[in-house]
Amino acid sequence: MIYDISEIFYSLQGEGLRQGIPAIFIRLSGCNLGCGFCDTKNAWEKGRRKGLERIMKEIARYPSSQVCITGGEPFLQDLSPLVKALQKKKYRVAVETNGTIWQEILPDWITVSPKREALKSFRYAYDERFLKRADEFKYVITGIKDIAFIDKRITVPVVLQPVDNNRNIANRIAGFLKRHPQNNWYMRIQMHKVLEMR
Repeated sequence: MIYDISEIFYSLQGEGLRQGIPAIFIRLSGCNLGCGFCDTKNAWEKGRRKGLERIMKEIARYPSSQVCITGGEPFLQDLSPLVKALQKKKYRVAVETNGTIWQEILPDWITVSPKREALKSFRYAYDERFLKRADEFKYVITGIKDIAFIDKRITVPVVLQPVDNNRNIANRIAGFLKRHPQNNWYMRIQMHKVLEMR
């Protein structure tokens, strides 16, 4: 199996509930939405084609047993062979997706990050099969109006992430959560940007 890869690197997970965990990141190329606020626009471009064997050799250089498959939008490519190969080698596999493309795969963790750009195709901006499969949802908040966009049916943790760690937006999210506490909603900033990590 050949994958279109934007980059492979080792760092700490900077976002969501798994924040702070050392992980190997496999960033796949391509995206079906192209959000204006995206901070990984380089992943939209065509990457380097790499076979499964080469990918496995590259990640073996790093000490972590945690792998995060991200993008762009990783579900544009067939993830099943990659996820199975990683799990066979005892890696714990997380996948981050915008939730607009469904695949029958069983990674160890799925983060769904719905975007407004998908509302024209999906009522809640994501394929609702993820409602029972995702381990967390992550919403990038560009303004307080985005809070109304969050699907209230979600029972797993929901992360509210102020775009670019914008302090004003973060304070508005904090104020909203204090006035309207939700049992499964959390605000998280992008730790890797604060620490100026890769």
